[in-house]
Amino acid sequence: MISSLGSSLDLFLSGLSRIQSRISVATAQLSSGHRINQPSDDPDQVSPLLQLQASLSHNDTITSNLTRVQAEVSSADQAVGSAIQLLDQARSLGAQGASTLTTDATRAQLAQRVESIQEQMVALANTQVAGRYVFSGDSDASPSYALNLNQPATDPQNGVDRLLTPPVNATRQIELSSHSSIPVDQTAQDLFDHRNADEALATDNVFMALNSLRVALTTPNNQAGITAAQSALQSASAYLNSQETFYGDAANRLTAAVTQIKTENLNLQQQITAIRDTDVVQAALDLASAQTQNQAAMAAGAKIPRTSLFDFLG
Repeated sequence: MISSLGSSLDLFLSGLSRIQSRISVATAQLSSGHRINQPSDDPDQVSPLLQLQASLSHNDTITSNLTRVQAEVSSADQAVGSAIQLLDQARSLGAQGASTLTTDATRAQLAQRVESIQEQMVALANTQVAGRYVFSGDSDASPSYALNLNQPATDPQNGVDRLLTPPVNATRQIELSSHSSIPVDQTAQDLFDHRNADEALATDNVFMALNSLRVALTTPNNQAGITAAQSALQSASAYLNSQETFYGDAANRLTAAVTQIKTENLNLQQQITAIRDTDVVQAALDLASAQTQNQAAMAAGAKIPRTSLFDFLG
């Protein structure tokens, strides 16, 4: 009889422990909102859940990088657009200077305005975003050019000094997704200081075109020089316009990539939710059922005889 009483009590305690464990699990699920709070909650789903979370984290990193680069690409695109507008202004000044009715004194004033345009063009070539020189390629901690209107005759006459030792490369690639990446950089030399393979200034060199107009305007009765400078400015403007498409294409691809990743993240989040998150209705039902069973068990437990060995020794 003593053995029978011990066995019944053990079964009761074991059943009570299981009921209280169900109460603890349901309470934890409802309070945290998660069905899986530790690996033992569902061992088979831990690995898929970790993989989904890793993919989501990777996408978040890509999105952060893309957002930063979008700002850089946008600023670079605006800088190139502003440079094209400055060339248009210079061409207008050149047209005034080429007129036979324009005096040398007026041309000198026009030359000062061209000099101001040169200063602005150098500033655009040294555009910064968040401390990064966007046209300095792989050397993005340093500016590319400085204005120099007093170059030695042996130097290329483009009115600027190169601050970076050529060749200046732009090798940065930005990841769009797990399977693709694109270049998003051009250098100031690519855009504003275009040169031939032998390092001679190309006919569409932006700095050279502006400098040649300034010099021609300061030379008395130099309509021929002004006309030649006008031709160079037209070539430089056409060249910059052709290069601007690089940033337009990059901006479009970055925007599309951000949109795609947002869609992927939504899908990943839904999969994570399906695995990890609590089914609130089911958990509430489980909690209510377990609490009812616990109350019944406690009531039944109160009726278990408390007979001990000493009760049989007398």
